Amino acid sequence: MKKILIIEDDADIREMLIDYLSGEGYEITAYADGAFFRPDTDITDYALVLVDLMLPKINGFELIKKIRETSTIPIIIITAKNSDHDKARGLSLGADDYVTKPFSIVELSARIKANIRRVAMYDVQTPAENVIQLKDLQIDLSAHIVKRGSDFIDLTRTEFDILVYLSKNRDRALSKEDIYQKIWKEPYYGNENVLNTHMNRLRNKLKSEDNEYIKTIWGIGYKIMGD
Repeated sequence: MKKILIIEDDADIREMLIDYLSGEGYEITAYADGAFFRPDTDITDYALVLVDLMLPKINGFELIKKIRETSTIPIIIITAKNSDHDKARGLSLGADDYVTKPFSIVELSARIKANIRRVAMYDVQTPAENVIQLKDLQIDLSAHIVKRGSDFIDLTRTEFDILVYLSKNRDRALSKEDIYQKIWKEPYYGNENVLNTHMNRLRNKLKSEDNEYIKTIWGIGYKIMGD
């Protein structure tokens, strides 16, 4: 049984999530704030974290930062309506996806399943696929690491997935819809903020004086530049 960690201070929303997701077959641990969390807390048993950004004591932004210090577990954030700045900030700190209040519990459940499924697929990459060489980058698919020479480039799971997908389709223009559906394993709802934020972070982490890797194709999407 997959375990989900929920941090949500709204009692009604928290109970709704517990009831519905328990009925979907998940084992749920839920808290009303982020004060419980410590950097040495073992979250390896969980399949996903669902966290509200506006929490008492320790807010969702601080939680995301702490979790990302030790784990690549999928994180879905819950944000207030029309809070694009908060969405972008949460994603930039390492969250994988978001839902906006008021949200559809059915849509949230689909996003949870998609993120858990993506992690499962990520974790069973076969060593036979080995390493992709992209200019001066080595992308190790079995170890899930990216290196430039002897230097490791620290990517989140989502950033790594995007890089791998673009690299396997180098010099081919891929639409935002295509990338989103491939990475998030669900229909594209026009969630440009999610994809754009991850893409900008990936570009910043990869950038070097000698090479350009990801190019924006205006009106289409992105492509990764070949050798």
